[in-house]
Amino acid sequence: MTRDQFELLAPGGDLDSIKAAIAAGADAIYCGLDRFNARNRATNLTLDNLNGVLTLAHQHSCKIFLTLNVLILESEIPAIVRLLSQLNTTSIDGVIVQDLGLAYILKHHFPELDVHASTQLNTHNEGQILFLNQLTASRVNLSRELNINEIQHLAQFGKPHNVQMEVFVHGSYCIGFSGICYISSARNGASGNRGRCSQPCRDQYETTKTGNQYPLNMKDNSAFGDLEALAEAGVYSLKVEGRIKKSHYVYTVVDNWRKQIDRLCDGETLSTDTSELYTVFNRDFSNAFLQGEFGKAMYIDNPRDHAVKHFSTIYQCQSVEDVQQVKKKLYDDKTAIIENVAQKTEHFDVTGRHANGSSLKGAIDVPTLPSLATPPVRNGAATLSVLISSVDDLSLCEEQGVEVYYQMPMGLNDEWQHLVTLFEANPKLKPWFPAILIGDDFQAAYHFLAAIKPSTLITNNAGVGIFAKQLGLNWVAGPQMNTTNSYALKCLQEEFSASGAFISNELNMKQMRHIKRPASMRSFYSIYHPNTLLTSRQCLFQQTEGCKKIKVNKGCLKRCSKRTSIINLKDNPYVVQKQRGSHNAIYSEHNVLNLQVLKDLPDLFTDLLIDLRDIQTETSISATKQELVTEFVALLNHPAENTVEKLHQLIHPTANAQYLKGL
Repeated sequence: MTRDQFELLAPGGDLDSIKAAIAAGADAIYCGLDRFNARNRATNLTLDNLNGVLTLAHQHSCKIFLTLNVLILESEIPAIVRLLSQLNTTSIDGVIVQDLGLAYILKHHFPELDVHASTQLNTHNEGQILFLNQLTASRVNLSRELNINEIQHLAQFGKPHNVQMEVFVHGSYCIGFSGICYISSARNGASGNRGRCSQPCRDQYETTKTGNQYPLNMKDNSAFGDLEALAEAGVYSLKVEGRIKKSHYVYTVVDNWRKQIDRLCDGETLSTDTSELYTVFNRDFSNAFLQGEFGKAMYIDNPRDHAVKHFSTIYQCQSVEDVQQVKKKLYDDKTAIIENVAQKTEHFDVTGRHANGSSLKGAIDVPTLPSLATPPVRNGAATLSVLISSVDDLSLCEEQGVEVYYQMPMGLNDEWQHLVTLFEANPKLKPWFPAILIGDDFQAAYHFLAAIKPSTLITNNAGVGIFAKQLGLNWVAGPQMNTTNSYALKCLQEEFSASGAFISNELNMKQMRHIKRPASMRSFYSIYHPNTLLTSRQCLFQQTEGCKKIKVNKGCLKRCSKRTSIINLKDNPYVVQKQRGSHNAIYSEHNVLNLQVLKDLPDLFTDLLIDLRDIQTETSISATKQELVTEFVALLNHPAENTVEKLHQLIHPTANAQYLKGL
């Protein structure tokens, strides 16, 4: 192994952490400005000190990647274009993005800027890599949930397409797949897709049946002993998480990983000493996602620093005095690290004096984006789409003027042939693909589509969009593809031949009203649905109801079907439900019913969706599904207050907070 085969990528939440990462030997640092980045609780950089940081980093052969990894609102397009124009005058090494509209603007107006796909894009299959590669992404940050074999497959797939793989190797684990976690957004309007996650997964809940008070809290990720496997898999960038961690944490973790990489490249035995990693903040460590051994051992019932408990166990403390000695040693060790970092970085200058005094705030050349055409006026009422998950509801296909979609399972490989038979017997039925399709389950989507060739499909996974384009099928980007601006719509249509897209349910009326759809594109919006807060590859029942299995296996995905609820001490209960064929998910206690949008934005959407899947929340429905469809059709054709009131009586209680708050 040679050093140029790797990049050690460090977090830079503030200037001190950036300096610490450079001193510890980072090859690259990702950091954000004071806007448009997914860690708004970090101190972040300003335009005033960016050039100074770039100069310092480049003097030490360290690259700087700027995080612009949030969803972009329509009103922010001029500001983001100006910012990109300013970045174009610097020596920035790349930008990290989530928003498809921003990726489109970068491709067509700022081709000089290197583009990396954020973990918020939740990349876990080949189709997504092709999708992002078409948007000029030179690398993707893979989903944390993948095991080493899945990572190796994608790394080898990416090589002929010149797409590098980036993998998290140290730091916090999220319980849910990134980018499609809305629990913080639904709770208090603090969206993870805008860098504002309030971490409800770390909160205390009412004690569960298994005796846990922190049932969603996972240990931290540490792949320290897996470096050789990652190298053999073909991973290029090894990413340390931690932009809201302190500089002594960044230095310690990066220094340990730098030495471990050097050992591998020098042919030396790799270290198994993790004492320094345990000295700085941790929730204990796990590499279980990488090993494909995820289950009970990944959880810890304490979200706070595990360092004292770890060393108390190591030193076999028997008394309060023993524990106090451990605390004192940890304090002294951390103080020594802080002093060491201060000494190593005291001459690091980030004032910009060596950057020819250049400023990013002067006159710059800002490209004028082509004007977007005003969308045509919709002819007649919006079309109603209905999502179902049971064959018992197939009779809804016979409803006039209604399009019926069937939820495809995440474990599609085991079921696609059976589903071909189902769709052949019901030619009006259309498929709805989930956000998560890993490995063989993703390939099964192609086999299914090639066999059925549906007139239209909805997908929450961009990789399936690639298949649809290849097969010449009409496809619609689902709500979990997080479309929030006109350029994302333009991107989906022009780059990927999408025939429609859902506008994100995280937006409010003001954030939606100026979005313009291309003339031949359909705009969808979900007005009634169980609110999916997060989806997890982990088992959510091991810490709640209990499960006899120690770890998750393929049989769990295919056969398990369970439901429970957990009650956060700060607010309402959440519903935990596992459907057969899909991963675990958490839902809001009450379904979303947004009839206000029909009054606020009567002409924005060509299509409106109601989700009638069998998700058991605390919302009661006093009507058959057929009766509900009839009432919604009547409302769309002849909007009236009495119909609105009737629907609220038939479906209650419901919620609509996200629409009122927005992003």
